[in-house]
Amino acid sequence: MKDVFERFRKSNVFFNFLGLVILIVIASIITPDFRNFGNMITILRQASVLLVLSSGLTVVLLTGGMDLSVGATAGFVGCICAQCLKAGIPVFFCLLIGLAIGAVVGLVNGLLAGILPSFIATYGTNWVMSGLAVLVMQGAIIYDLPAGFTNISVGYQGFMPNLVIIATIVVILFYILLSKTTYGRRIYSYGSNPTAARYAGMPSKKIMVSAFMICSVCAGFAGMLMSARLNAADAAMGDSYGLQTVAAVVVGGTSMLGGEGGILGTVIGALILTIIINVMNLLGVSSFAQGLVIGLAVIGMVLFDSLSKSRQAKENG
Repeated sequence: MKDVFERFRKSNVFFNFLGLVILIVIASIITPDFRNFGNMITILRQASVLLVLSSGLTVVLLTGGMDLSVGATAGFVGCICAQCLKAGIPVFFCLLIGLAIGAVVGLVNGLLAGILPSFIATYGTNWVMSGLAVLVMQGAIIYDLPAGFTNISVGYQGFMPNLVIIATIVVILFYILLSKTTYGRRIYSYGSNPTAARYAGMPSKKIMVSAFMICSVCAGFAGMLMSARLNAADAAMGDSYGLQTVAAVVVGGTSMLGGEGGILGTVIGALILTIIINVMNLLGVSSFAQGLVIGLAVIGMVLFDSLSKSRQAKENG
């Protein structure tokens, strides 16, 4: 047990966890309502969709890539799923359609990222997905989705929301994938040194494309969870998650240069951002200021990551 704690204390996740604990203490002091059990459950529910999105993006960032289309992909898939449900297609098949669309978007992103810088390729995909969502919805908003679908996000098992249970399962699966499988080790190896990975005989193109596909499948799944939670679908419903998803992964300690970080840090990052937004809501802070805080958090963590890498390079050199 002592060895486990020592390894945890020396890991990057420890400092992220310490930051989360400090944030919770400060939030409890400045906003007494923060400590309410109902508010804690609300935080977990609000963090759940972000966690599903961030889990997929973590895989891409570990390869040294970037996907800026996750929010738009989530919104588009959520709209398609809602349209299918309104057309009378069973919930199970709607879910399969949504996941399949996510996989296709990820395949396109992965192939484009092999030709263009990934942030440029996925920035373009982001606009394509946003445009397709507007075309699909024709400016309308779909309400009153079937109860069998909305219950996925708004239902409870005892006192625990279904959304939280789903997010927990997703996190566990990604933890196993990245920490306990050969594929996970290849993701880290490729992100740490793509050239060395190629010389070692790793299927670098397959690794990169599969990472983007995993990310977009998660985005599609998150989009359907969004629609189920809102009991509605709107072309712009995924827009606010674009920056937040990147922020959650980066704040959680996953390097934008690849090869460093993991899903546990992403969980902490998602909770930190959700708690910050929750506290600002409780204090009545403007939504414009919330975006400012998230942006500053991303900039700060990226600068810290870059400085840390530079310092390590000097020490090793």
